[in-house]
Amino acid sequence: MMIRLATAYIALMVLLALTVGSSFLPLGIGNTVVNLAISGAKTAVILIAFMGLRTGEPVVRLVAAATAFWLLVLFGLSWIDLRGV
Repeated sequence: MMIRLATAYIALMVLLALTVGSSFLPLGIGNTVVNLAISGAKTAVILIAFMGLRTGEPVVRLVAAATAFWLLVLFGLSWIDLRGV
């Protein structure tokens, strides 16, 4: 258990360093893409290591998937609304 948490902590620190490092690179729109990818990786580490979705019950996984789907729907609708402005 402690090894898994230590590995997750190290992974989060590496991803944090990548986020800070990417802020100093002049990539234009690429900064947004890179930072969103890093953010997704951080989210995956947290979901797997700290929330226990890998070994959780199927109902918990279903609720997590439904929540992620609902957030995508809400973000998509917000994006469509902002395009009209």
